[in-house]
Amino acid sequence: MGAVKKTRCGMVPARVSLALLTSIGVVVLYVLRINMSVAIVAMVKPVRSRDAFNASRGAVSKAYCSSLTAASNVNATAYEDYGEFGNLGFNATEQDDWDESEDSDKLALTSTERGMVLGAFFYGYFATNIPGGRLAEEYGTKRVFGGSILISALLTLLIPVAARESYIFLILLRVIIGLVNGVVYPAMNVMVARWIPPLERARFMSVSYMSNSLGTILTLPVCALIADTMGWPAVFYITGGASLFWVAAWLLLMHDTPEEHPRISPEEKKYILEAIKEEQSQAKPTQTPWCTILCSLPLWAITIAHTGCMFGFNLLLTQLPSYMDSILGFSITSTGLLSSLPFLSQFLAGIVSGVVGDWLVSSGHIGVHNSRRLFCTISVLLPGLLIVLVGYMGCNTTMAVVVLCLSSAFVGTMCSGQLANTHDLSPNYSGTSMGISNTFAYAVSMCVPVIAGAMTPDQTLEEWKGVFWLTGGIQTFCWLFFLVFSSVEVQPWNNGKPSCDEEKMTNGGVVEVNKGEGNVEEKLLKPVRVDKPEIV
Repeated sequence: MGAVKKTRCGMVPARVSLALLTSIGVVVLYVLRINMSVAIVAMVKPVRSRDAFNASRGAVSKAYCSSLTAASNVNATAYEDYGEFGNLGFNATEQDDWDESEDSDKLALTSTERGMVLGAFFYGYFATNIPGGRLAEEYGTKRVFGGSILISALLTLLIPVAARESYIFLILLRVIIGLVNGVVYPAMNVMVARWIPPLERARFMSVSYMSNSLGTILTLPVCALIADTMGWPAVFYITGGASLFWVAAWLLLMHDTPEEHPRISPEEKKYILEAIKEEQSQAKPTQTPWCTILCSLPLWAITIAHTGCMFGFNLLLTQLPSYMDSILGFSITSTGLLSSLPFLSQFLAGIVSGVVGDWLVSSGHIGVHNSRRLFCTISVLLPGLLIVLVGYMGCNTTMAVVVLCLSSAFVGTMCSGQLANTHDLSPNYSGTSMGISNTFAYAVSMCVPVIAGAMTPDQTLEEWKGVFWLTGGIQTFCWLFFLVFSSVEVQPWNNGKPSCDEEKMTNGGVVEVNKGEGNVEEKLLKPVRVDKPEIV
């Protein structure tokens, strides 16, 4: 973790090992999440019938930029001979010579059914973020995170059997995998609160949380290679089996608190416990004050900022390739290197922002609140502004790719901004806070493809400009909301304050507490501060 040194026994600090183990776990999580996106290409029979092929003749559409500059260069004869499939190297001769035996191990699914299979994971994922945070707070991250990957891996091994039986069974398996995966990120937030000193949290979260980008980069080419050389069932057998090795390592090496770790050095344990002692000394709540939590304006500031960030990022991931195809005449998904660049840039930017964010605060250059605001600006406002610029780049494909990478990189800084802010508000309910924020953000961002599709029925440049302006406006509003209403003070509901009627939250950590006879006492909550580490 940055300047962390080895212990006097020559061992790597336990929290550094935890960061590495968690990062690999997040990679495994994403391998199990998106392996279906790759394997389904080899699982499903392509449209091979003569009727379907003939129906495609004459249906070739030209991109906006192609219609302006390159339409005259299109070989009309090729389109007449091969229709839309001419660009794919697929022709009528291949139709006649097609051997049905090659499809004997493939599923016959319509495009709607394929969409249901791919979307099934997210229907389950959406539902368990808040329960995941509470489970980890009660039973520990070790059981929740490890159990999630264990169940997901075992179900993944069953996918080939379920797929051959019925695509309904396949959908059900993917829904269950989504359900158990939804608990992971909120559970990780609980681990951070119990293990990582406040001045190291931005770094830890950036390295571990943003390893999802590495999971995506790894899964796309590796699963494609497995499917091509060994068949699509091998994708699930190999990814599911390999995940079990991580589960074994996690259960053996991970411990929910420094006190439970048998191999941590006394120096490191002392440093961690002293760094988080003010948080740990807070009275532990006996019951969850749901009403007060849901009335917390600073928590809603985090949730709104996270929602704006995810809205813009999901637009980039799901719709910008369509924009470049329908407007620019270029699909970024056609080149493996280009499709990986946004994820790589996001991961690298996340690590850099984590190190810089911790350094800015620990060195005294800026306070914690200003650090959260700075990285929220980078992760929410700047991508929104860049999205608007996309519509005014004309037919410059190179600049579109650059903007995609820059926007993805800026999003990677959210771990040092609004996501880290959940620990500032409530160490005791960091998992629940993350669950609420993630659930709301995910629910809204799932609407991005629907909104974009409704606003671009004719796939014109002006329609896409409207989508980009809407996104930029939403992200700007979310950024402003965070700037005005965010706080870094520990909230009273961290200690189980019971209801919204008894407390009135105001900005900056000031709370009016009802004393029962019309008396109102105003108090300023103390921020959690720790000194810069000296021995570790």
